[in-house]
Amino acid sequence: MSEVGSALRVARTAAGISLQGMAARTNYSKPYLGQLETGARAVRAEHVAAYEAALATPLDHLRDRLIVESVSELDDLPSQLSSLLLPPVAHPRGDGATFTTTELAAAEQLAIWARGRQWGDGSVPRRAVVTWLGANTSRLQQLSASRGHQRALRTGAELADIAAVMSWDIEDITAARRFSVTAARLAHAAGDPVLTAAILTASTWQLLDSGRPAEGLEVAQLAQYLSRRTATPLLRVALAELEAYAHGILGDHAAFQRAIVVAAECRHEVAETVPGDSAADRSLTAATLGMLLGPRRDWPGPGQQSRLLGRSYRHLTVTRPDLAAVAFGDVPPPPESVPPEMIGISSARLQLMLGEPDHAAEQAGLALTRCDQRPTGRTAARLADFLHESTEFAEVAAVGEVRAAIRDLVTHR
Repeated sequence: MSEVGSALRVARTAAGISLQGMAARTNYSKPYLGQLETGARAVRAEHVAAYEAALATPLDHLRDRLIVESVSELDDLPSQLSSLLLPPVAHPRGDGATFTTTELAAAEQLAIWARGRQWGDGSVPRRAVVTWLGANTSRLQQLSASRGHQRALRTGAELADIAAVMSWDIEDITAARRFSVTAARLAHAAGDPVLTAAILTASTWQLLDSGRPAEGLEVAQLAQYLSRRTATPLLRVALAELEAYAHGILGDHAAFQRAIVVAAECRHEVAETVPGDSAADRSLTAATLGMLLGPRRDWPGPGQQSRLLGRSYRHLTVTRPDLAAVAFGDVPPPPESVPPEMIGISSARLQLMLGEPDHAAEQAGLALTRCDQRPTGRTAARLADFLHESTEFAEVAAVGEVRAAIRDLVTHR
């Protein structure tokens, strides 16, 4: 259990406030606060500030402990990495910006290590990557002014991309956007248009998920332009699908259909392509999983998820049922660290976006059969998200039954 999270719980209970009462006093849900207090989610400065405001009590002593925890938790890193990451070293301008071969090898190993653990509920991988970026981003920015050092810039780009996806996963949206921009700039400076475009796919979805579809469409089209000569089949289908989603959310049915046609054509190429293990491929996989496993709760409003893609999807099912069948294709096999119930919950949330409540209830019900009796971490958070997002379909019998079952799990833990 996080010491800071435990201290927040002590402060709350000392004030005689329940988790439900604290949720009513802050912008966070009851399950989310429970995860902060038990250590399932990392406690950040804004969480401490929310407790201070709700309790009308200063908690300055916890801010210092945030810094201590962020360093001490990195002791769990492989020993060969921790010596190079802790403490962060300030490097002078000029020649000091150049990375040694040993440093680059360690950074590449860190990227591989963090990618393999980024879907777990622990905070150590994120803290490790953010620590490295905090120590080395200024060096990378100095290197980006030249045309060399592609290896360092590409590695920095992948680490920033990992930080962005992990920040998005814990709903630190501001940090996710910042890291995404850094990642795209470093990849572009490295002269790698495919990696740049792959990173922009995550940025596009973040914009769509944040209620900014017009901006998301612009970013997707920029990525298509940057990679027009070098895009892999996997990248082309991802960008075509994102463009379709943006048009669908904006209500441009004709453009949505055109983009779906392109995506369907690209899918045939993907089926005949052997998946690679490049930084761009890893980024695309992370972006796809982030789209499914990450936030999607408050826009366009409580219980209005079917307004996202639902209207365009229903129009497509009437006019082009053949395309509707392939409009939302199979998800890449998830890492072993992603429990199968999470995929089911994510599929159910997507069905809500499409305005298919019966299918959503079916997927959510199947996921519930695979859940522990006391779900925690991301599983509990996403079940709570489904409960919130399915409000508009609460009168549908199947949805009502699933909502009741979820409510029992996530509100009586």
